[in-house]
Amino acid sequence: AAALVTGEADAALGTDSGGSIRIPAACCGLVGLKPSRGRVSLGPVLGESLLLCDGVLTRTVGDTAAALDALAGYEPGDANWAPPGQEPFFDAARREPGRLRVGVTLDGPLDAELDPESERAVHETATLLGELGHSVEEVDPPWKGGDLLSVFMKLWCVSIGSAVVQGGLVTGREASPELVEPLTWWLYEQARTLSSLDYAMAIGQLQAFARSMVASLWADHDVVLLPTLARRPLRIGELDTCSDDPAATFRLSGQFTPHTALFNVTGQPAVSLPLHHGDDGLPTAVQLAGPPAGEATLLSLAAQLEDARPWADRRPSLP
Repeated sequence: AAALVTGEADAALGTDSGGSIRIPAACCGLVGLKPSRGRVSLGPVLGESLLLCDGVLTRTVGDTAAALDALAGYEPGDANWAPPGQEPFFDAARREPGRLRVGVTLDGPLDAELDPESERAVHETATLLGELGHSVEEVDPPWKGGDLLSVFMKLWCVSIGSAVVQGGLVTGREASPELVEPLTWWLYEQARTLSSLDYAMAIGQLQAFARSMVASLWADHDVVLLPTLARRPLRIGELDTCSDDPAATFRLSGQFTPHTALFNVTGQPAVSLPLHHGDDGLPTAVQLAGPPAGEATLLSLAAQLEDARPWADRRPSLP
């Protein structure tokens, strides 16, 4: 991500299980798109993955759309696939989006305090969307309350734990704390406490939540606007995966990024856009989430916002 913003590269591949494309994009002032589940094949390395998507980070919406055109597509044996678009994504990014219904919320599924800069960025983007002719209204999101975090945690732990086991099979070395970071080992140990029934029930609960969330919000809205990060971009080492207290590290990561994993659960596309900068000079991103398989809508709207508030020529001050 840092190489992109300094101009050393034009695009970078990324994986996103809970925000790992959108979060570095937000920290570095880039466009970060998590595509729909099944839009980009995970084969032949991976099969079924409820949370994981492959995507890209770039400096512009047009570059993101062009990269998605190159990456998108079904491969034989894929467990999930998104329906092909009616037009190339690059073309979608060059046309007007029309008048869209935009829902706005600051709320995340966790009780995390929202940084004033992130709140201001969402409000200013909502105002801009209204000026561009869109219908904008605040929404009461279905993810408030409930026990979403503990259910998500079960899938997350099993996902990390299975990666640890797979790594051992590939390398021929038995998994041990000496071979992985403390946070990874802690998640692996949490996974080992879960039964197969725990895992199956968690999948069912998250799928039920996803159906309810899509039905309640996207029936009346085309796009939802919300923060990407709840805090200012962290300094290197501030979120230490090698800390002696991995549970505290995991809690901090949730407080930092409570709004991103929602769309890994539902499988919807979501994009982080660096529309604003804080008084500290750091980028302040907002997130747009679209309907299932709705990347064309997202990219068209994102390009319109980019035209209204360009960011591609911004460069960080280097010592």
